[in-house]
Amino acid sequence: MGQIIFGHTKIKYEIRRGKRKKTIALLVQPNTSLIVLSPQFLSEVKIKQIVLKKAKWIIQKQDNIKKIRADIPKKEFVSGESFPYLGRQYRLKIARSNTLKNASCKLIGGRFLIEIDRKSEDKNLSGHVRKKLAEWYRARAEEKIYERICKYAELLGKYPKKIMIRDQQRRWGSCSHSGIIRFNWKIIMVPLSVLDYIIVHELCHLTIRDHSDKFWNKLGSIIPDYQKKRRWLKENSFLLTELLSYRGYKK
Repeated sequence: MGQIIFGHTKIKYEIRRGKRKKTIALLVQPNTSLIVLSPQFLSEVKIKQIVLKKAKWIIQKQDNIKKIRADIPKKEFVSGESFPYLGRQYRLKIARSNTLKNASCKLIGGRFLIEIDRKSEDKNLSGHVRKKLAEWYRARAEEKIYERICKYAELLGKYPKKIMIRDQQRRWGSCSHSGIIRFNWKIIMVPLSVLDYIIVHELCHLTIRDHSDKFWNKLGSIIPDYQKKRRWLKENSFLLTELLSYRGYKK
């Protein structure tokens, strides 16, 4: 982890070295952290000089992200709020039950129905609702991701060694050199076409590790409008990463 001081601001950054030939890329993440993608040969001193040169732009970018995040309304997890599933919004209804000991979540009648034990204390209600909703999302994510991987892996002729569904903070998906693909369970919220883009993106990395023209051409052969899907993710990532947060809850 490196860092620079620009005026009164400290900028920390993580260096990731890869197969880039000449230039570096500065990526400001949804949580405002900075990742520097660098060629193998570039020294840390040179990287620090480049980050310092771009410090004003980095700070502006981070400030913009903080402002956008601050403007996103926090969910209270009460009846009437809406939550996305495969790109569509569904309203939440919370019902009290005299017979149900464990809370449950269902998507039924065009809405999320969460039933809670009538004896549950109101002060813990938001936490119970959020937990059950997150559990429901994760279970659906596993089902849908496995289903779509089977479809596209057959088209590409390449299957992952293992599939893992995680609560990743900075990535929608990743592919290891050993052939393990990891997905962020929150991708179950995005439209199905965008979900397919994320899945095909990682499947293509099983054979092409970098983001060369060859990689994008292969991805484009399966998802011709992949650029549109990339744009959607970029424009909506803040909404998805913040969606299941509420006052008093820490990710």
